[in-house]
Amino acid sequence: MKSFTKPGNWLSESSFEVRCIYTLFLVFALIGHASFILMAIFRVGPGFQEIVRHYLGAEGTEIAFPKEFVEILEITHFHAYIEGILLLVLTHLFVAIPLSKRVKGWVIGLSYGSTLLDLIAPWAIRYLSPYAAIGQIAAWIGMGISYLPLMIIPLYFLWRKPPSN
Repeated sequence: MKSFTKPGNWLSESSFEVRCIYTLFLVFALIGHASFILMAIFRVGPGFQEIVRHYLGAEGTEIAFPKEFVEILEITHFHAYIEGILLLVLTHLFVAIPLSKRVKGWVIGLSYGSTLLDLIAPWAIRYLSPYAAIGQIAAWIGMGISYLPLMIIPLYFLWRKPPSN
């Protein structure tokens, strides 16, 4: 834990084994992020109408039933835990890189805010208004944008040679 209090870039100064572990974690996170994007596109649909249909159901060429309370609860339960743990690790690595506090704050704030919106949006769509699907779209965009620097920039600094003094 002392490493997190060091100024500068302690990632590239970590042992080879630690850098390998963090690298593999980030690779798995990138794979998870890619599958998140593909699932949002192909399972639910990227558009407003597809998202509303996914949560509220509809008749058409295929009958879709509204998501039930327990189904949304199970999704929220799983996502709250896994996304919380993922963000905890990603943001810890992200604060270890030599960027301005302002940039770090914006990226971290967007990642947590959009993830929280992602947890709330299904409930709002199902029980408040179909227009809450706009919030779901905003959450996906925010997560899509903010998670990438959380994964890619630390990966770069893990293997960048520290400047010689």
